[in-house]
Amino acid sequence: MGMKQLWIAAAPAVVLALAAAAVAAVACSERAAQTLPGPAPASTTMAAPDVVRDSTTTPGPVSPKPPAPQPGPADGPWNRDLWVAYSGDGLSFGGASRFMERAGVPCVIRDSTDRLIAVFQWFPFDDADAFDQVAVAFSDDAGTTWTAPTRMIFAGLPEDLMRPFDPTLVQLEDGRYRLYFTSNERTGGGRPAIYSAVSSDGVAYTFEPGARFAPAAGTVDASVVRFGGAWHLFSHTMEANTGRGFHAVSADGLAFEELPLVDVGSGFQWIGNAVAQGETLRYYGSGRDGVWSATSTDGSTWALDAGTRLSGGDPSAVVSGSGEVMLVYVGPVREDAGPNPFRSPPP
Repeated sequence: MGMKQLWIAAAPAVVLALAAAAVAAVACSERAAQTLPGPAPASTTMAAPDVVRDSTTTPGPVSPKPPAPQPGPADGPWNRDLWVAYSGDGLSFGGASRFMERAGVPCVIRDSTDRLIAVFQWFPFDDADAFDQVAVAFSDDAGTTWTAPTRMIFAGLPEDLMRPFDPTLVQLEDGRYRLYFTSNERTGGGRPAIYSAVSSDGVAYTFEPGARFAPAAGTVDASVVRFGGAWHLFSHTMEANTGRGFHAVSADGLAFEELPLVDVGSGFQWIGNAVAQGETLRYYGSGRDGVWSATSTDGSTWALDAGTRLSGGDPSAVVSGSGEVMLVYVGPVREDAGPNPFRSPPP
C-alpha cells in the first residue's frame, strides 16, 4: 500500500509523483521469489514505542525535511521509513513519529480481539532473507508498543509467481486473516495482478489458487475493506495522478466483479487504504501534495475532503474503539540513503 517504484523487470514501472515521497515497495528487488522457512531472526529494525499521541490541529506534519532525491540505485524503498500520526476526527493530525525503519506499503487493522496488526514491505539491512519481503508486527496495547517485525511465510505459492508484495490485510468472520498482495508471473511478460493467502496466526499463510483481481492493464497495491455487506477492492490503474482507480466488489472476498472506475480528479492516486467508519467509507490516498482523503457511502461515488492530511504517501488508517484515527504512512528519504546492500546496481 504506496507510492511505488516497480523495481522488478517483469513489472511495469509506476511513475508516482508525490512531491514529498516517491515511495517504494511494490517490487523492489530483482531477486527471485522465495518461500523461506521459519520466521526471520530478531532485527535491529523495530517498531518505535515512542509514538506521539497528539490529535491537536497542526499547520503541517512534524517530519524531517527530505534531502534531494538521490539518483539511480541509491534511490529505493529501503531508504524510507514508516511514520505514524493520530487524529481525533480523521482530518487534522498531530505531530508524526517514526513507526518502522526501512519499510513501505503499510496496512494496519484492528482485529476482533482489539489487537493491532501492521503489515508492510520490509527492507532490513541486517537480514538478507527478509529484505524486500512482507512482514508483520503486532500491538496488544493500542499501538503504544509493538513486537519486532516478523517475515511472513507463504506456502503453496505457484513457482511461476514472484514473491508477494504490496500487502493489505483483512480479518474474516471465522477469525482467520486474509492477505491480499500484488504479484507477477515470472515469464511471458505477465501483468501484475492481485492474489491472496489465508492464515490463522497472521504470520504463516497458505496461497489461495487463482487471481482475485486481474484487469487487462494490470494493477498494483490493492486496498480491500468490508463495507455494506460486501468486500470492496480499490487499486491503482498504473497511470499516475489521474485521480482514477479500479473498483471491484465481492460477496466472498475471492471472486471480484469489476465496476466502473472511481474518480476524485487530477493530481490524486488510489495508492493507500480504505477504512470503514460506520455507514461511511474513508479512503486515504497518495497525491502530488501529500496524503488526501475522500468519503463515500457506496464505494462508487466519492467526495474529496478539503486540503491534505499530511506530507507523505501510501497511507493506512485504523480507528480505535474510542474513535481515534491512527495513520501510518511512508515518509521522506532517510538522511543516510544509499544503495541496496544486498546486490550490485543494475546495468
